[in-house]
Amino acid sequence: MESTINQLFDSKNRKFEIPSYQRAFSWDKEEISQFIEDIENAESHYYLGHFIFEVKEENVLYVIDGQQRLTTLIIFFSVLKKELERRKKNEVHINIDLEDIEDYYLKDLRKGTQKFKTVAYDNNFFVEEIIEGRENHYQEIDTASKIRMRVAKKLLAEKFASDTLENLEKRCKLIQDATITEYVVKDKIQATQIFAFQNDRGKKLSKLEIIKAYFMLQIYLSGTSKEKVEDDIRYIEDELTKIYKQIVRINIGEDEVLNYYWRAESGHGYNSEEVVKGIKDAVSSLTSPKSDWIKSFLSGLSQAFQTVEKIEKSNDSVTRDLLYLNNMALAYPFLIKAYKMQADEKTISRLTKLLENITFRYLIRGGRAEIETRLNQHLIHMNTVNSIEKNIDDIIANIKSNGWWNYWNDNTLYAHLNSKYFYGNRVDNYLLWKYELHIGSNNYPKPLKVTYANLISQESIEHIAPQTPTNGDPVAYGYGLYDNVENPDEGIVSGNWMNCLGNLMLISKKHNSSIGNKPFKDKLDSYGRDNLLNQQKQIMYFLSDSASPVWDKEAIEKRQKAIVEAAKVIWGLDRV
Repeated sequence: MESTINQLFDSKNRKFEIPSYQRAFSWDKEEISQFIEDIENAESHYYLGHFIFEVKEENVLYVIDGQQRLTTLIIFFSVLKKELERRKKNEVHINIDLEDIEDYYLKDLRKGTQKFKTVAYDNNFFVEEIIEGRENHYQEIDTASKIRMRVAKKLLAEKFASDTLENLEKRCKLIQDATITEYVVKDKIQATQIFAFQNDRGKKLSKLEIIKAYFMLQIYLSGTSKEKVEDDIRYIEDELTKIYKQIVRINIGEDEVLNYYWRAESGHGYNSEEVVKGIKDAVSSLTSPKSDWIKSFLSGLSQAFQTVEKIEKSNDSVTRDLLYLNNMALAYPFLIKAYKMQADEKTISRLTKLLENITFRYLIRGGRAEIETRLNQHLIHMNTVNSIEKNIDDIIANIKSNGWWNYWNDNTLYAHLNSKYFYGNRVDNYLLWKYELHIGSNNYPKPLKVTYANLISQESIEHIAPQTPTNGDPVAYGYGLYDNVENPDEGIVSGNWMNCLGNLMLISKKHNSSIGNKPFKDKLDSYGRDNLLNQQKQIMYFLSDSASPVWDKEAIEKRQKAIVEAAKVIWGLDRV
């Protein structure tokens, strides 16, 4: 049926709600900006698309399709009303009935009830922030959708504040007269089927939202009593509310957590079927009540989100190191599984240390060999707390052997550390940071007040022997031969020592640019003045003659050996 927004809201008794299986408000700045641009470009007619509703009860409609647009319209009218009220207070004549705007779109003035309710866990915020338009309230901003509502409100307010009254009145009429088509479905099963089998027009559904709708559809189709269906739906809603509040407290996306949890739970580990298809296939194959599996799955998923937050906010040094390596796809399925089994702190710590060790070994060689296949059997078979320790021992034994794990064994690790082309390796910064912590002592205190993230944002990799001569001239004084014709291996360049680990050092970007290609003695003096990192002060100990310091192939080789020996301790498998 074709109508307009004004006609849709025409009945002052009609109210709209977002059902629990629907997504929360998901329009970001991009979609709101596009909405504003569409209104500006529209001359005299605006089409807002198709809307699908389900009759909840008399005069109350569930929004099945179109909730992003309707929520945005309510924010639009709320912000517009406030801007026009501001101008009216300044004795500007307004040609719009502001009470009608409020009564049609925001709340039933006779009963004092809101006309449009968003998802339950956002609705109190929506009332305070949008319906009432209060600047100061005590509702917590604990979901991503609440943040998006505030962003939408801010963008519209900024636009309206800078627009003419004539344009504001024009925009208001344009939206009220906007053409729509609407369709009302007969029952909840049909409604959830429509939502589950289509994407929202404004923004593609996340995999979590698709699974949520699918789960609720299965509950409605279960054929159990109305009371049991209501209890199961309420349980699902409660777990999803926990998840949506958790999403804004973590740094990775909701679908990443869903994927990691599915790998931990599916029984196939890293080889799990694509998450949406895999979960649907798992539910379809059930012979026991589907609701029990669904509730258990969501309860575990909710815990997985809590686990991710616990890991991201951990103060444990090994956990922080694992996060710094920025390759958590290997680690999260193991950790989510271990936390779900309620493994003790000691076991979790040992598992984390192993995962950091494996991830480092994997990254240092460039990830060219596929490690998930080797780890997969251990992820699948890690089903009890006791089995965690056994699988850790088995993985260590496999890495130590000369079998198919030799891509990551000690010999391979040391070969890469001794490479003449280490500069630019994915973990060069990380390795030098770990070396810095390793050499800390009473004489060289560890820089505990500086985090890796803060350090790397300020530090760069310094080539102690500079990569290029100064201004095209011969290399500055204090460095060994760059090109040794008679004995090429003795030359810094001819022997390929320039980009090896022994010639690389962490140094502040400002410091690095200031010393450039200066004579080595000047560099050495500046290293001693820098009180942040011990590896700079330590350079003098690799010199053959401190009175007449020269940084040559011998010094580079000595330092290389020292760093490799430190790495053998830091990533020694016997320390796991």
